[in-house]
Amino acid sequence: MKRILKWLLGLLCGLLAGLALALFFVLRALQPAPGEWTRLVQLGPFQREISMPAVLRIASHPFTLHLMAGRSFRTPYGTVHWQAVNAPNTWRAVCAPCTLPVGGLGREPLRLSRVEFTVVPDMQMNLQGHFALGEGAEPLQGRWSSRIERQQLVLQFRIADEPAVRAFALFQRDIPEFARARIDGRVSVKAQWRWPAREWEFKPRLDGLRVSGLGTEVLLNAQPACGRDEGDAERPDFGPWLPRAVVAAEDQRYYEHPGYDLQEIVAAWFGNQRDERAVAGGSTLAQQLAKLLYTGDSRHHGRKLRELLYAVELDRTLGKPRLLNLYLALAPWGDGQCGAQAAARHFFRKDAAHLTPVEAVWLATLLHNPDRELAQMGRHGDANRARVAWVADQLRPVTRGEREALVKAAERWRPPAPALRVAMAVAASQAAQGR
Repeated sequence: MKRILKWLLGLLCGLLAGLALALFFVLRALQPAPGEWTRLVQLGPFQREISMPAVLRIASHPFTLHLMAGRSFRTPYGTVHWQAVNAPNTWRAVCAPCTLPVGGLGREPLRLSRVEFTVVPDMQMNLQGHFALGEGAEPLQGRWSSRIERQQLVLQFRIADEPAVRAFALFQRDIPEFARARIDGRVSVKAQWRWPAREWEFKPRLDGLRVSGLGTEVLLNAQPACGRDEGDAERPDFGPWLPRAVVAAEDQRYYEHPGYDLQEIVAAWFGNQRDERAVAGGSTLAQQLAKLLYTGDSRHHGRKLRELLYAVELDRTLGKPRLLNLYLALAPWGDGQCGAQAAARHFFRKDAAHLTPVEAVWLATLLHNPDRELAQMGRHGDANRARVAWVADQLRPVTRGEREALVKAAERWRPPAPALRVAMAVAASQAAQGR
């Protein structure tokens, strides 16, 4: 019995020594070099700085990847299944379904039916491979790679010239119109993510996006009843200044884009990511008209995708002049006013065709958030002159001299008594509601 106890004690001591030696080598391997990215970890009663590049290299070593084969891992995005494939040093990660939080697109996270990555390490333990998003025979596909640096991990993703319909197909459950829409065009994406800074670079490209089948051509001869009085012409005259002022305030590249402005959408997305919520949408006038007529204003990413499809078709079927005219006839202008004609009469006691340049510019500034702008004016007793001057400076087409004179006039302009009374009433109403 004593011999057995001695043997067991010797074995235990050997195991402890082996564990201590293994821990020593692990801690030595994780010792950070000067200037390296580190993380403070708790080891029992002790704290120690470890090298995050070393941790990542150990995690991406073929031996570690092989140990994970056949296992499943719960993550904040969904359960990830790790599989070995019939190729040297190659593995596959599958998340189905997968949830991706993207605060800049709305309150609801993106839900993808399937996300699949192949993973191949190189000699420096950097990883690369292909990825596929969505199910079926034609998922959206691309390549990805990771690079371990002294101060960060860099992930890069690239989708090269895929059919645009595959991108929309990822969210077809959120797009009721997908089944009947015909979507042509190509999509390309370059993206990069840096950790631990959590900085995104995102460069999408849409070439030849064309949408049909949504039925927007019925609006060519539609006559909105919104804000019209008896005796008004079927197609109201909004005058020379208000259409230009609205374009200056809401969509400066209106006559250049095909219903959407990808540059503005991406800029708005990055701005919203900083706030972790949807604040700005980068919407063109065509998208705003689509929201008024078809999609509503929910904060779900599916609504933004539907809005994009409708905007592209509206721009093609209606053309720029008719689209702008229809937007002016339907846009909400605060205090329950629908359409430019009703707004001009409500605030200025005149038709929209008779507005002065500064009056048209001020009216256009309300579109950003009509009731909020009116409430602010009611509380301060004056217009937001900085925004009025900014819109005046964006006005086209006018000569430089005319624009400079208009900006100076905007800086001195005060809203008339009817507009001030409306603004004070809106401010009082919001104050009573505790807003």
